[in-house]
Amino acid sequence: MGFRLPVIRRTSSFSASQAASKSVEVPKGHLAVYVGEKQKRFLIPVSYLNQPSIQDLMS
Repeated sequence: MGFRLPVIRRTSSFSASQAASKSVEVPKGHLAVYVGEKQKRFLIPVSYLNQPSIQDLMS
């Protein structure tokens, strides 16, 4: 049994150069998620991705 992550499409407000400027190491076993207009960064443990509530937030 598995799960599918939604496809995240880049918008014009978050360019590749912005992504490069924000690139910081992500600890093994975590996923970096950027949220909101100011692109606040959250580190999500990969083990949380099986939780229905996290899947709802990601979609």
